[in-house]
Amino acid sequence: MMETRARTVLPGNPVLDGVVAADGKRWEDVRRSLVPRYGWVWVDIGVRYALTFAGVAAACALGTGWDPLALAAAPVFAVWIGFWFASVVLFMHEAAHYNLHPDKSTNDRLADAFVCPLTGDAVASYRALHWQHHLHLGEPGDTEVSYHYAPTFRFLVETMVGLHALRVFERHQNGAGQENPTATKHARGLALARGLVVHGVIVGVLAAGGWYGGALAWILGVGVVFPYFSALRQQLEHRSFTARAEVDYNLVPHGAVNRMFGGGPLARSFGAAGFRQHLLHHWCPSVSYTNYEEIEEFFLATDLRPLVDEARTSYLGVWRRLAAPRAPGS
Repeated sequence: MMETRARTVLPGNPVLDGVVAADGKRWEDVRRSLVPRYGWVWVDIGVRYALTFAGVAAACALGTGWDPLALAAAPVFAVWIGFWFASVVLFMHEAAHYNLHPDKSTNDRLADAFVCPLTGDAVASYRALHWQHHLHLGEPGDTEVSYHYAPTFRFLVETMVGLHALRVFERHQNGAGQENPTATKHARGLALARGLVVHGVIVGVLAAGGWYGGALAWILGVGVVFPYFSALRQQLEHRSFTARAEVDYNLVPHGAVNRMFGGGPLARSFGAAGFRQHLLHHWCPSVSYTNYEEIEEFFLATDLRPLVDEARTSYLGVWRRLAAPRAPGS
């Protein structure tokens, strides 16, 4: 029965039409029954915002002005801030699939007000670019490129100095021609300006209050730690164990890879908004992460179970394999 579904509708996906569980439930019926739990989504966003700014408050509490302790501790708080900042930003992805609010226009307004300013994006622009990721996962045309690189020490340095951010920006600019016509360059420019203003205000308020340690922690958290965690997460989700460092996957097909990570507190935070169950998202892009437990239960009762179980792993386990030194061509 598995062989009859060898054809895929998106890279790496099985055909779901006609899939039936052991109890007779059909995928089409299950899919129609799923309704996003919008309240759950907003509680998750609120908690992550609170944890992000708790790190800022803790950094400020250590001292004001050029207090040596506050400045020395700033990189430590930056890791906390960057981690939770990355967790909040993942909900822009949920907005891109219209899962913040039942009304699509309201969904986009909420996303542009409460999530997208963190990265200087507009949700309409991000949606179009992100959909190219679904259409071209593992192919040179993919708009997400972080998994083209191994999570090595060299990549860490490249991310810290902003080199990888330039790569991502260039790929997004190249993919801008695929965008929704309403997401114009003017709109993207306004979104970027809005993001810069938001971060300028945060840093300005902290500096004006004399909380230089807090300001430094925010700058490092957003400018250094967040980009690295964001790239690392994508590498762990999509990079193949057989990928080679000397191959340019911007030119050579990488192949579609999706994984399922554990359900512990760290995994749920690092892979927020359902990212830890990334296989399910690529199989069912428009389904809210608040319904993932239901669809996973369904797939486990079908002949697709081996594919789900085979994808199960842990973030640490994948990182160890991907970061391990390999001889060229091995």
